[in-house]
Amino acid sequence: MKTFWIIKGEETLPIETYTGRLGRAGQFSEIIHNNGNYVVRWASTYKHIEKQYRYSENTRIENKKNYDIILLHSKRGYQKNISLKRFRYSQDLGGEFRRLSRQEPKPDIIYCSWPLIDFAYEAVKYAKEFDIPVVIDIRDFWPDIFIQPFPKWLQPIAKLGINFLLKRKVSYVMKSADAIVGVIPKALEFAKSYGRELKSTDHVVHLAYDNTEVSKEVIDLADEFWESQGLTADKCIISFIGTLNNRLGDFDTIVEAAKLCQNSSIIFVICGVGNYFNVLKTKCIDYDNIILPGYRNGAELQSLLKKSTFGLIPLRNTDDFVDALPNKFGEYLSQGLIILSSLKGNSRQILERENCGCYYCDANSLIEGIEQIINSPTSKTIMSQNALNLFNREFNAAHVYSEFFKFIEVLANNSKHKDNLNNEK
Repeated sequence: MKTFWIIKGEETLPIETYTGRLGRAGQFSEIIHNNGNYVVRWASTYKHIEKQYRYSENTRIENKKNYDIILLHSKRGYQKNISLKRFRYSQDLGGEFRRLSRQEPKPDIIYCSWPLIDFAYEAVKYAKEFDIPVVIDIRDFWPDIFIQPFPKWLQPIAKLGINFLLKRKVSYVMKSADAIVGVIPKALEFAKSYGRELKSTDHVVHLAYDNTEVSKEVIDLADEFWESQGLTADKCIISFIGTLNNRLGDFDTIVEAAKLCQNSSIIFVICGVGNYFNVLKTKCIDYDNIILPGYRNGAELQSLLKKSTFGLIPLRNTDDFVDALPNKFGEYLSQGLIILSSLKGNSRQILERENCGCYYCDANSLIEGIEQIINSPTSKTIMSQNALNLFNREFNAAHVYSEFFKFIEVLANNSKHKDNLNNEK
């Protein structure tokens, strides 16, 4: 039995079963554990989405036999995702990891999600000190995105300041990792921009989705909820699932499309909460073809997608998102949804190549794309099947993360320090 350290500061934990939805690190941890290994999950006491604390101090939880969760505490909880307070929060977690990691038995290998910068920096320092292989999984482009809140004319100056503070740490992580993986090819280019010479071990691992079916009894209850919302079999349902954040998402275009839409069978369903929820609710008050049901559980979301024809990705084309393949991409594909994306980069290329969705740039093109597809039942059927085929090839978590486990297991088996670790244990 090998010991895997899984480091991801901010993600839903398996102890939070009310969500019914594990993220990338959570799904990967389950696969590692199910293959007979010991998992130590390093995370935060602070909930990133809800912006509230789980615990008020460092806490260790035995999730199940041979699967422990260590939650590190920072008193500096943040409200803005890009802020000085979150930067200091990252420093706190890095410091707590540096202190507590020395009290734990050494792992065989470390997997660390990027960001947070200080968490990853301390993880790599630890790995190099004890000659342990470490894999960095690039999920977001910190610190490059830190310049976004600044006016355009100030961004070059902000970039200089950020580089002065952080470039040394970022370069150390990127150069020192035994392997770099990322959710899109741009992640590997990011590592190169900080001095890494790409290796054969560096590759893309898509943000995959676990499409395990929930029980029929639970689905039946979820179906009843959506029927009470007017989502009957004769409707063409266009769904969004995610955080309602106006910096990241362009939800006003969806409202405008609903306003323009003349087809009474088309219903837009925007699921989620966030800082734009109340504003959006006010904007939609006069439209009966938009439903904002707020936060819904995993069964309800699965039920919704089964009823839907289209899945929406209404993200803004910022530097950090233009090439993104967010978690909802695989989630929509898992149910054969035709994807409507406002992103100009990677997702548009894939949708056009695979013929399983389309790009839109404004409300008019969104409505035109929808109507063109629903007016051709043959095209709609083909695109839906193409979506399922793409999911099974490249976005099914059971396949993608099982293959990633094999990769990381090889690193652990081939590491030059393995025998020394086994002797210690």
